[in-house]
Formats: sequence, C-alpha cells, structure tokens
Amino acid sequence: MMSKRNGFTLIELLVVIAIIAILAAILFPVFAQARNKARQITCLSNMKQLMLGELMYIQDYDENHSWTWGYDPTWVPWHVQIDPYVKNKQIWKCPNDSYNHGQDGTDSSKPAIPVSYSQDFAWGDWGHDYSAAGAPEAKITSPASSIYLAERWNGYHQFSEGWATDVWCSDGEFLHGQNNSGIAGSAGHTGGANYAFSEGHVKFMRFEQTLTKQGSQLAIANLPNWLPSCPSSRDASAAPATYFGMWSIAQ
Repeated sequence: MMSKRNGFTLIELLVVIAIIAILAAILFPVFAQARNKARQITCLSNMKQLMLGELMYIQDYDENHSWTWGYDPTWVPWHVQIDPYVKNKQIWKCPNDSYNHGQDGTDSSKPAIPVSYSQDFAWGDWGHDYSAAGAPEAKITSPASSIYLAERWNGYHQFSEGWATDVWCSDGEFLHGQNNSGIAGSAGHTGGANYAFSEGHVKFMRFEQTLTKQGSQLAIANLPNWLPSCPSSRDASAAPATYFGMWSIAQ
C-alpha cells in the first residue's frame, strides 16, 4: 500500500523560492518607478495649482506678476503674496523633496512649512527684462515657452522666509543639490524636473531641453554680461550654454 505524500519536498520549496525571488527582482523596480511617477505627477499638480493662484494674483495687480521678495513696503516672499489665492500650504512641497527643513524661521517652536518651488529670476534683472518673476504680462511675449517656476530643493527654503525664492539656470543648488551633495531639484524625478510656464501649464523636462533657442532669441554672447551664464547641461564640466532658452522672457 502506497503511503500518502504530505507537503513539498525540499527541491520543490527551493524552486518556489527561486521563482518568487526572480519575480521580486523584476517587479520591485517597476513598483519603484510607479511610485516615483506618482510623486512626479503630484508635484506637477502642485505647481499647476500654484500657477492658477499666480494667474489670479495678476488679475488683482494690474497684470503684474508677483515678485520673488515682494515690493516696498511689503517685502514678503512671493509664496506669501499668492497664498490667499491658494490656501493650501501642503502643495508647496514636492513629495520627492526629501530635505529636512527644520523649524520655522520666525517661530522655532513650530516645524517649518517646506517650499520646493522657486520663481524664475536672474540676479540683477531689476527691470524684469529677462526673468518672468515680477514681470508685467506685456513683457512676457511668449508665455507658453517662458519658465515661471522650477524646483529648487534644499533644507532652508520655507514658507515664512525669503531664502531660495529665486532660481535661474545657473543656480548650482538647483543643478547639483545643496552643497553639491543632496538631491538636485533639476533631476529629482528620474533625471528631470517639472517646470511651470507663465501662462499656467506645467511640463516635465530634462534640464538640457530648457536651454533650446526660443523664437528669435539672441545668443547669450550678445546679451548684457551681468546676466548669470548657464551651463549647457548638468554635467560639472559642461560648456556654457549658447542660449537662455525657456529661462528668459526675451524671445
């Protein structure tokens, strides 16, 4: 009489374990990619909502955009300027921005409200001739190709203070992370970033794409030399860019 077989043999168990391990090796990267994509989409949605707030702001301020540090006598960061139109402080932080933002700069008993997004501004452009931040709508002749917001991540950008409220294509922190060691906003989403444009749409791009010539744009060599020059890529040894591309409203 044949004995009844109970359970699996050791060989069968090892085969099952091996199959599970192979499937896990295949599926875990897929799950990670899906999670990162979901975070990138959430971040994109945040920026879209912020731009809707910005567009409502300009309707109340004679078609002038909010400006990075505010205007005399109300020297407040741009995010404070448009907060009444947004009313949701959770959307100021990108889910992939993993920096510890510490305590609030104005009240150390409270945690900081992190901010991951900065306005397009070239230092020295006080007349708003090249940067979208603070510019009158009339100066932004190609709003659909003029960057307004980009992802500048660090540990000190917070809602109550004006640090890091500006970003330009030359910004080392934006390109390479805080102190050249943290995760960089320009590559925070699988090598690229979200960019919000002056008429309100938001798009994922790699940094190099933002520097393509727009319209009849002049080369950087033919522009005022006080404008911060930009690298042609995120590579540390990259040659200078030929055009400011989407970073400049002069198109």
